[in-house]
Amino acid sequence: MKISYTTLSVPEKTLEQAVALASGWRLDGIELRGKESVHISPENSFEYVEKARRLIRQAGLSIPCLTAYTKFYQPDEISAIAQAEELMKMVHLAEYLGAATVRTFMGDIPAGMDRERADEIGRAGLNHVARLMGNSPVRVVIETHDSVKDGASLARLLDGVPRQIGVLLDIIHPWDMGESIEETWKHIGERIYHVHLKDITGTVPGGRVYCALGSGLLDVEKKAAYLLKQGYDGFFSLEWERSAEGYEGITLEMQMESLLELEEQLEIGGIR
Repeated sequence: MKISYTTLSVPEKTLEQAVALASGWRLDGIELRGKESVHISPENSFEYVEKARRLIRQAGLSIPCLTAYTKFYQPDEISAIAQAEELMKMVHLAEYLGAATVRTFMGDIPAGMDRERADEIGRAGLNHVARLMGNSPVRVVIETHDSVKDGASLARLLDGVPRQIGVLLDIIHPWDMGESIEETWKHIGERIYHVHLKDITGTVPGGRVYCALGSGLLDVEKKAAYLLKQGYDGFFSLEWERSAEGYEGITLEMQMESLLELEEQLEIGGIR
């Protein structure tokens, strides 16, 4: 089981501090937020990017994912192809850094458009990404989010799209839709290239209340064990978020401890 955390959880920290956290927790990797200058971006100077690559390699960490913010549900094909061109900047950055995947979103379906047409437009953009990527070792992953929260929706979208394009499974969103991990795997299992872990005690006005992995509603250990048993060999990345205002949630440090405990439990059980 390979574990990491996403620097989305620590926007206030420098890259050096974020890497130091990953090293201190003895993680296998660090997932880098790719928005503006936090924590890596095509907008950064070459000197910054080279420093980041050297820093992460010296720490002995892999980069399982860079998180882009492109969206492929657009009003028309031209707009979706423009998103593909934008996403390729992050793909090239991932190639240089040695990152395994680049996350993208589909976004919300434009008002007044049906899903079938939205999928046609999104598919045109994704196929353009695949053409531009050629033989790149990087994979693009669509996060289970927004209008494609479950495996069933992504299976329809990805029909006919090359396998350079896959899925980032954020376990909370299929659960939101009432889709079991077994159903998710049936739909898109072979295209899950990266996984986000979290756990909650509830959804409340203003957001969620986050808790230690395994102590909430998401049955995290069962989901992780199932994925590993099916042959998933990518990273499990902790995505800690602040709980809704007015509710006492869990700190990043405490949720990280529960991730390390989860890894230990699965290894004791012979699941790696």
